[in-house]
Amino acid sequence: MAQKTTLPFFRQKRIISSLNVPRRYELPVAILRTLSFIPAILNGIHNLQHAWNVPVRDAGGPLMIQTTQTEYYIAVLWCILAGYWNWVLATSMMKRWLYHYEIKHTVIRLLTLIVVTWCISSLISTLMNSDDPVLIQMTICFVLLLFNFLKLTFASSPKYSQKIEDALPTTRFNLKSTAVRILLLPLLAVMGLSAFALTGQINRFEYGSILLMDQEAFGLDTTVTAATNMTILVMIFSSWTSQAAERRMLLRQTGLKWTNGKDDNMSIIYHFVVGQPPSSDTQAWLGPKLVDESEKYHDLLIVPAPDRLLSDKSKKVFEAFKWASSVKYDYLVKTDDDVYVRYDILREELSNLGPKNDYWKGFVYRNMPVDHFGSTFHLENDYSMPILPTFTSGTLYTLSRNVVELITQINHPLRFIDRDDINLALWLFGFDIEPIHDKRIQDDTDVCEENLIAKRLSHDAFKTEMSLMYRNFIRRQPVCQGLNKANKCALCYSCYGKSNDWRAKNVECDANRGISLRKQTEFKIISGPNVKDTLDPSIIGVNDEWIVKDVLSARTSIYSEDETSWNLLYWVCWTSEPVTFTDRHWRALEMVWIHEPEAAIFMISNTLPENFFQEYTRRGYNIQVVSFNKENLLKWHWYFGSGTQDWILSWDKWEKGKFFYWHLTDYIRCLLLYNYGGTYMDMDALWTRIPPDPNLEFIGSDYSSIVSDREWTLDDQGLYLPQGLMRFKRGWKLFREMAEGAFSAFNYDPECFNCGGPKAITSYVRNRRAVLEDAGMTILPREILYPFSYLEIHKLLQPNPLAEQEMKSKIEPSSWNIHLFGKMTNHLPVQPTSVIDYVFKKFDLDLPHRDTSTHKIISSTHSMTVPMKLVGPRDYVYRALSQRMLEDDTSHMLRFQPVPGKFQGINVIYVRGGPSEAMPEVSVELEAAIGRVRLTNNNETLFEKQVTYKMQDVLMKQVNSVLNSIEYSPTKLMSANGGRDRLKVSVVYDYGTRIEREQLQITVVVVEPEEEDEKMEIEEQP
Repeated sequence: MAQKTTLPFFRQKRIISSLNVPRRYELPVAILRTLSFIPAILNGIHNLQHAWNVPVRDAGGPLMIQTTQTEYYIAVLWCILAGYWNWVLATSMMKRWLYHYEIKHTVIRLLTLIVVTWCISSLISTLMNSDDPVLIQMTICFVLLLFNFLKLTFASSPKYSQKIEDALPTTRFNLKSTAVRILLLPLLAVMGLSAFALTGQINRFEYGSILLMDQEAFGLDTTVTAATNMTILVMIFSSWTSQAAERRMLLRQTGLKWTNGKDDNMSIIYHFVVGQPPSSDTQAWLGPKLVDESEKYHDLLIVPAPDRLLSDKSKKVFEAFKWASSVKYDYLVKTDDDVYVRYDILREELSNLGPKNDYWKGFVYRNMPVDHFGSTFHLENDYSMPILPTFTSGTLYTLSRNVVELITQINHPLRFIDRDDINLALWLFGFDIEPIHDKRIQDDTDVCEENLIAKRLSHDAFKTEMSLMYRNFIRRQPVCQGLNKANKCALCYSCYGKSNDWRAKNVECDANRGISLRKQTEFKIISGPNVKDTLDPSIIGVNDEWIVKDVLSARTSIYSEDETSWNLLYWVCWTSEPVTFTDRHWRALEMVWIHEPEAAIFMISNTLPENFFQEYTRRGYNIQVVSFNKENLLKWHWYFGSGTQDWILSWDKWEKGKFFYWHLTDYIRCLLLYNYGGTYMDMDALWTRIPPDPNLEFIGSDYSSIVSDREWTLDDQGLYLPQGLMRFKRGWKLFREMAEGAFSAFNYDPECFNCGGPKAITSYVRNRRAVLEDAGMTILPREILYPFSYLEIHKLLQPNPLAEQEMKSKIEPSSWNIHLFGKMTNHLPVQPTSVIDYVFKKFDLDLPHRDTSTHKIISSTHSMTVPMKLVGPRDYVYRALSQRMLEDDTSHMLRFQPVPGKFQGINVIYVRGGPSEAMPEVSVELEAAIGRVRLTNNNETLFEKQVTYKMQDVLMKQVNSVLNSIEYSPTKLMSANGGRDRLKVSVVYDYGTRIEREQLQITVVVVEPEEEDEKMEIEEQP
């Protein structure tokens, strides 16, 4: 026999298997056979679209039982089977027709068959109920099954499956094998998958059937004896398992004993909450035990909600809240049966709080992405925002009665999701109730912090851990002793010395607002309108202690909470050795008292002794040295949260860095302004005039010439915010959040000099400027606090024959302060006839003190005795303001100018020198030739031509305080037309044995207000 030659595949003649179709008809025949899939493809797409639309259709909760996603997916499976059988039918019939007819007639018959099957599929889909897609597709499949069966039975022959070129005899055609392989096996596979999916759906059914079925009423211990005092209702959520029953028993033997404490003002009622039995088997097995447990302890409540799936817990919570409406209580506490709770602490805190509305407290999560705890289509469709509403951990949270009633009175359908804590936030979304953060609630089973109020325990070790914690408490041992063997830190707690740091999980903790993600690149952070924190009240002996008796505590001061004197509080820091405290630093302090004699200065220092400023305190000036170190900062709780607490605890580690003490000053600056408010000033800030508005909250500004700084400055001109001089009331969030960002042990960069200084605060304000300014923060123009940049400031220390003129004409009219930028000028001497030399001579209390390095006496007499001298201006210009000038001041620059009639800046009146002891009697006499005068220190409201004010046993500070309150007012005629007046200021010292008098003659020049038309005339003149 000749050997058959096999050609390469690219030269072989290609024909459709078993069809014997000429090559030119291959593509048309293949397309015709493919058309048999069209009805199945269309039906499959239709069912997939409906399956994907189910979550949107049911968003907000189903109102009636409808087709589920599972059913649509099963229908798609039957569509695939229908397409396969339609293709088998078309292929087998084509084989028969090709045997009997020419190719053209075969194509016509094939087209007819395809159209018929299309029409049958369309007819079945139209006539049957569209809400039952599985039945529709099953019907189509069984019609096609019938056609294929008839074809196999009556029209099957092996000759239709032979190739023309095959001359060999064929085997017997196996009808049964073909039917099994083509029809029976695919049918059984699809039916098996359908049965499996539909059976699983019964257990996962989350739609309207549960909501529409008749629920049983509340069961077991539904009656509660009404209490006559304040009541806490504790709802502990449990389940239908033997393990849950064991946990309930252990809770009764341990922590729940604290609910029976003796307190005439507060009662605690608790109930374990379970839902309906998950199955008849469970009910038969555990039902009698549950009844026995109820009869013995009377603390079980069965609510009409399923108790089977994760989402059922939200239904249980809602139904338990509805039951609570029948109980008298003031606060409802929700927790679980695997949580250790300090009910004694809860009782004490809520008893001290008293009844309160809109109260919601727990461990707070804010701005968490919707999928942070896992994806759920319920939430993604019911709640279209990408960020979850603020919610509290389900481990434990406390609600006031009116908040619970807000939830139970919702009269529209509710959607229930897997997490009941997020569900609570969804229910309260829109009621504008802000939760209070309590870090003592610990949701992680692997951590344990000593001051906990609630801690979730692992199910595997529940009995051991619960018994151990209760036993530790009874024995007055640390409650976490024997636990937390991995030495982990809980969220929002210090991680110093611990094996982990929760900040590594991309979360951050605000001590007041709770947990949020550190970085969310897909979202832009927008500051809310609330830029100030409400600080907890100070209770000495409870949450506070005195640092300076009756003046300064660890949390507040007598000035901080007084709206009339908060501006008198000044803060300065000194971390260098005393020998570096030079004359210019003494002058910086004196210039505060010259312009504000009642100012109280607190020097925060770790080097200066407490009696360092005794020459000032002996004369009545208020300055206190507050010594600080690592131990004191921790003792006084001078940290914002766990991050800054860890930073202070690691003091010894950071102290080795070259910028540490600069950073420490930056940190303390933030803490002082946040806790206490007032004015913070660097020791190189020289006051030349006090702010005219005592309630103005401000920070200065300057310009950076470094191009790279434009990345964080306020504008493209390089405007930034130095921190050398600031005044704010207490509680501004910017200081807390800025410090937590820069000085958290997790974020701190000891090599970055500016990361806690101007760069930090400027970057913060840049993102929130509009909100901060609306809340009252004023960014002052550069010339007010920083008239010279750090690159120019050295010029003010150099000789200048026009120093006085420059001070009076260029600096004083628009500036309150000259900042010397110590890093640039500390090594430079103040040379005679310089601007700074003029300033030091103009503003000098001349109080003798010793040089810290040479110990020589510094005073005008070079001795400890300096005669008292009255200092003031020879001429004073009174610039009257009209209503029109105020209306035209759209830039609000007038509020930065001196108050007309007040002797401020270079016009300040004060006494320098004098004795260190009290003077028996001092009189201040004022007399105006034409106008009127008054003293505002004694709340005098009337202006008079002559004023005499006498004081007994007075110190220098009191005399200057009176002189600082002098106010002049011209007559109405002089205010309108201008003129001259003379003011006589006399100070009489009565020492008993002698009387001394000093006097100033001040020429007052009254300048009439500038009107708009006058300005125009001046501008028009050549």
